[in-house]
Amino acid sequence: MKKDQKYYGEVWFAGEESIKQFAVLSYKDDDLLLETNLCAPSTVYKQPQILGVFTGLGYITFIDCRIQLSSSGMVETRIYSPKYSFVGANHFVDAVNTKISEFSVINDAIVEWVNHYTWYDHLDDKLLYEKFEDLYLIDDIGLEITISHYLNFHSKRTELHIKNYGSILFKKDEPVDILEAISIYDQFQKILQLLFGRSAKFERFSFKCLSCEEWQQVYYNDKRLTKSTNAFVHTNYKKVKFDLNKILNAVYLNNSFQFCLDKLMENFITTHSSHNKRFTNSITSFEAFGKLYSGHKSNNLSKFIKHYKTVFVLVGKFKDEEWKLFPSKVVRSRDYHVHSNTANKNVYSEFELLYISFLFDFVIGYLLLETLEVSNDLLQKFIVHGNSAFIDMKRTNEILGRNSLLNIGTN
Repeated sequence: MKKDQKYYGEVWFAGEESIKQFAVLSYKDDDLLLETNLCAPSTVYKQPQILGVFTGLGYITFIDCRIQLSSSGMVETRIYSPKYSFVGANHFVDAVNTKISEFSVINDAIVEWVNHYTWYDHLDDKLLYEKFEDLYLIDDIGLEITISHYLNFHSKRTELHIKNYGSILFKKDEPVDILEAISIYDQFQKILQLLFGRSAKFERFSFKCLSCEEWQQVYYNDKRLTKSTNAFVHTNYKKVKFDLNKILNAVYLNNSFQFCLDKLMENFITTHSSHNKRFTNSITSFEAFGKLYSGHKSNNLSKFIKHYKTVFVLVGKFKDEEWKLFPSKVVRSRDYHVHSNTANKNVYSEFELLYISFLFDFVIGYLLLETLEVSNDLLQKFIVHGNSAFIDMKRTNEILGRNSLLNIGTN
């Protein structure tokens, strides 16, 4: 489905094929919208399932169709917003009972992660491009992941368009339902966020039908990590490829690693959160890591911070005098903002909370990967980017954010 086009067809409620209505299918802000005169006889807020046939697409099963707009008069109109839309070229998809063992996602973030500039060499008269298929195995759960980078050609009468494409192919030994497949893909997106700093809206999410062996599609508005505007560590795919199998296995198999990564990702899933909220998320993530990995029996934030002093100093470049004050000030600030201990003095300001949060996020990322014994080059990325965010960016934004009105009359 192309987001800049409208599709026309007819739709009906599941089990009521005799009552069909014309419909227009289009996108708005990444939401799929279905405009039609198909209306239920009684007042409802959501239709569990609508079926339809559309020119240029095929057979579509719409699931959980919320009514976005309802108008009545001489003609009743509804605009439905389905949560999931399943597209089959030759038959309807039984969305509830369908099991799949092979599915593929095209995501532009893979292209950006590979970061290869395709160009035409006029001297040798050839196109220079990057093409590969790298296989990673997570044997304990029977999962294969293939990361691919290739060229896509699209021709018009007088033009030839060439574009880099990146995709992730998942294969499971045991078939899974659609929601489990989406969960597997979401876990991969967390790796993108951890190692590359962002993900992207998928262009196509397709799966192989076990009955007809044709590729079908599912569409949903992926609003989690794809909406993230938070920068994190930026790596190149080729340079982390050596460590990627370890990381993939940890993300899919190691419950402690999964839990800490999920907590860390809260700061990237949430958009426009306050500095206060971001700080408390970071502290919660760090406490989770400390409890699961430090070996300390008591859940004591100050002890956890001191236990990982070496990494904090590497990322934050603390001087000895600064470090002596740091653990207790973090604890006071945590108690002030989380436990409402408003009597606490000498706590971090709202502005400072943002950069303390950045510091903890980079420390957590470093520590998580250190448990996997990844390469020093990858760990160094977290130190360098942490230095940039906690020290350089903070210094710059202190200057830019200074309110000159507050200084009037002080000289």
